Amino acid sequence: MKEYLKPKSGFRTIFFIGKGGVGKTTSSAAVSIALAKKGYNTLIVSTDPAHNLGDVFMVKLNDKPKKIMKNLYAMELDMEKLIKNYLRHLEANLKHMYRYLTVINLEKYFEVLSFSPGIEEYATLEAIREILQEGEKWDVIIFDTPPTGLTLRVLALPEIALIWTDKLIDLRRKILDRRKAIEKIQGERKFVIDGEEYKLPSDEKEDAVMRELLAYKKEIEFVREIVTNKDRTSVVAVMNPEMLPLYETKRAYDSLRKFKIPFNMIVINKVIELEEMHPKLKVRMEAQERVLKEIEKEFKGIDIVRVPMFEEEPRGLEWLEKVGGLIVGS
Repeated sequence: MKEYLKPKSGFRTIFFIGKGGVGKTTSSAAVSIALAKKGYNTLIVSTDPAHNLGDVFMVKLNDKPKKIMKNLYAMELDMEKLIKNYLRHLEANLKHMYRYLTVINLEKYFEVLSFSPGIEEYATLEAIREILQEGEKWDVIIFDTPPTGLTLRVLALPEIALIWTDKLIDLRRKILDRRKAIEKIQGERKFVIDGEEYKLPSDEKEDAVMRELLAYKKEIEFVREIVTNKDRTSVVAVMNPEMLPLYETKRAYDSLRKFKIPFNMIVINKVIELEEMHPKLKVRMEAQERVLKEIEKEFKGIDIVRVPMFEEEPRGLEWLEKVGGLIVGS
């Protein structure tokens, strides 16, 4: 069995990434079964809005872990619900930090925000963070992800969010310093909301905004520390033996390296294997062979596993166990 799939220091997180339609869900489900069979308490989570995980397992799933078999649980995240919960959390925090906002109807603004670019990525990251925070319940957590572009943005977010969070913390400190300077001259600044008096904070420990920023930074650092730790996280790319999936996998590999996220395996799915060459398939087989050679050349040092094209679509536990054995190894 591959070492980078085994839990070491705490639970192991495995992200399956790839272009839409290459067999990501089948591969991730197959690996989850193989790991469960080896005795690892495994959770597999679909973060793809177009869920197929339940179809592959041939069961109905929701956003709560459902037992599939011994040691294996599965769930599908509801993206619309995630976004609503994320925005509700933001609204509550804003009203807590800035008490004067209680007189403003924020709901209509957050309704517009639900359609803004990037909100899906932040909501997905928040869901991943919540799952990772309860990670000690599991030996392995597998994420069946959306198509590559969205997934890469989500995995890059911790590093990017920390950069601008540090900037905001620095800016907030400057604001508090200026408030202190004004207090020394004019005394404490106070204001009244709904008949209740509030002091304008000038100290970090009293400032709700600073507390929120520091808490958010700690949460994001937690996620970053896990996804960049080679003993805690592995990324498995799934692709078909075709040029377009190859190009996309190469871009994903380069992006993940920039953010120091471990990239360990490529699963080449639906590899055509023929005992006898049929003349009509000659061009297709030659093209496939060129792609396979290119993969070997481009991804030196990366574990490459070939999964053949089966006579029927792998669905159900028996088929998935067979595929999982090919990927995970003995």
